This record gives sequence, structure tokens and C-alpha cells, in this order.
Amino acid sequence: MQKTILFDLNHNEMLTLDNDFSDFLKLLHNLNFKIEKNENKDLTKKVLENIDLLILGNPIDDYFSNIEIKEIVNFVRLGGSLLLVSEYGADHLQKTNLNDIANHFGFLFEKNLIKEQNPKNQNCSSILHIHEFPEVDFLNGLREVIIGGTCSLYLKKGANALLETDKLNNWSEIYNNSLEEWEKDKEQQHIIAAYAKFGQGKVIAFGDIDIFCSDDNIGINTLDNQKFLHNVFAWLVEPVKKSDVNSFILNQIGELQNGVKQIQTTINNIIETMSILERRLTNIEENSEYLEKTTDAKISRDLESI
Repeated sequence: MQKTILFDLNHNEMLTLDNDFSDFLKLLHNLNFKIEKNENKDLTKKVLENIDLLILGNPIDDYFSNIEIKEIVNFVRLGGSLLLVSEYGADHLQKTNLNDIANHFGFLFEKNLIKEQNPKNQNCSSILHIHEFPEVDFLNGLREVIIGGTCSLYLKKGANALLETDKLNNWSEIYNNSLEEWEKDKEQQHIIAAYAKFGQGKVIAFGDIDIFCSDDNIGINTLDNQKFLHNVFAWLVEPVKKSDVNSFILNQIGELQNGVKQIQTTINNIIETMSILERRLTNIEENSEYLEKTTDAKISRDLESI
């Protein structure tokens, strides 16, 4: 059965259906996807009807409303798939709120630029060479993927690394607005793509858009990039296993129970605090009455002795 991809273009996304991404679109056609675009409508339940995969390809200078975010999350929970693409600097530099969506699925795009040393330019190469891959079924057989100009991702519970930098010779840089330049931040391994299952749906997040373009140095036609994207999209539209959906439901119930317990604990603490305050007020009133009686008695004795 043919699957349908919706490219959202209503939030000034960079990932479009233009010639810059012609080889990427050719790949999607080869995978038998039906491609649609949304150019001038908010992402409502009606717009997302009969859509299998929604692509939000690096929005710029535009924001998703709270209603849109709610509908996107529900779309994934009920079986839709979602591809989130950001760029170096993430929301901070792109002036958008993609993280308000990503956060629901355990991702956060970090406001940085990842670099690595290489023989040609040891100081400022933002072209990353990925040689090692996590033990994920749909990454089998990959040798090297090239990523250029990416931010990193911070992962929370439920999300997993898809692409990571090598453990050595890479670092992040953060843009200094006052100096108008990038400054070195952390030397460590960075996650630059991630995936998650959410309810009956799936999500993949990329920190860079260049892998989708037709550039021969960093785009879809470089090394194993096309094979990697082929596997990613094939995985995105595979149904989530029932066992994974059941695990998700149980986790949600567990989190709800924990939330109820925390609320109950808070209520008990408030009741206990009120009881303590009530006892203290009672003691103050009793002491006040005793002091008043003692004072009155002393005054009476003093008057009698006059």
C-alpha cells in the first residue's frame, strides 16, 4: 500500500520540493511514496488526515502554535510518523520553536555547531565523518556517513541515538551574539541524529539539513548517505510492534501513577503544614489568654495595694 508524505512548507521550512533536493525526492519516489505539500494551512487534525509521514524540515522565522503542537503529538501517538530537521544554532539561530515539538518525544536540539579535526583543516571543519553506528537494525551495512553543519541533540527518556560523532577530535561551538562569532564550548562525543517510538508512531530528528540536498560533498549522493536515508524512511513507515505500543501504554500509566503519587504527597504535606500552623495558632491563643489573665490579676493586686 502506497504511503503518503506531507512536506510542511507553511512555516518557512528549508527542506522543500525544489531542485536543491531533487535527488532526495527521487529517492522518495523510488520508495513508492506519494508526496504532498502544505503551503498555507496550520497543521490541524484535518490537514494530517490520511498522512503517514509528516516532515518539518528546518522552519525559519516562524513558530508553531500550541494547537498545532498538540495535533502533531496526537498524530504521532495514533500511528503517524514524524521527521524533524533543524540546523546549526537550532531554535536560537533559526528563530523558531521546533524544540516545543521535539521535547514531547525526548529530543532537544542544542544551540551549537559541531566540528571535528581533519587532515585538511584541523581548526574549523564542520563536515563530520561518521564511521561507527549504534546497534540498530536499519543501520546495518553502513560504512561511512557525511554530515555537514549540524547542531547536537540532547536526549531524554524514550529517545535513542542514531548518529554520533567519533569519541575524539570533535567539539561544539556556541554563537556569541555580542561578538558575532562562534566560540568553542565542549570537547566530547555528540549525538547529531536520534529516533524514538511514541505510542503507535515513530519520530526521527536530524540536526542538519544538508544530508538531504544534492551536493556531492555532503549531500545525499555522498558515500553511504543515500543508503542511510533509504533505511531511515523505510523504518519510519513500518508499523510499530504491538509489544512496543503496550510498553508505551504501561510506561504512560506508570508515569501517571507517579504523578498522582506526587500530587498526593504534596496534598499530604499541605495538610500536615496546615495542622502544624493550626496547633501553633492554638498555642498562641492559649498563651495570649493566659498572659491576659495573669496581667489582669497583677493589675487587680496592684490596685488593691494602693
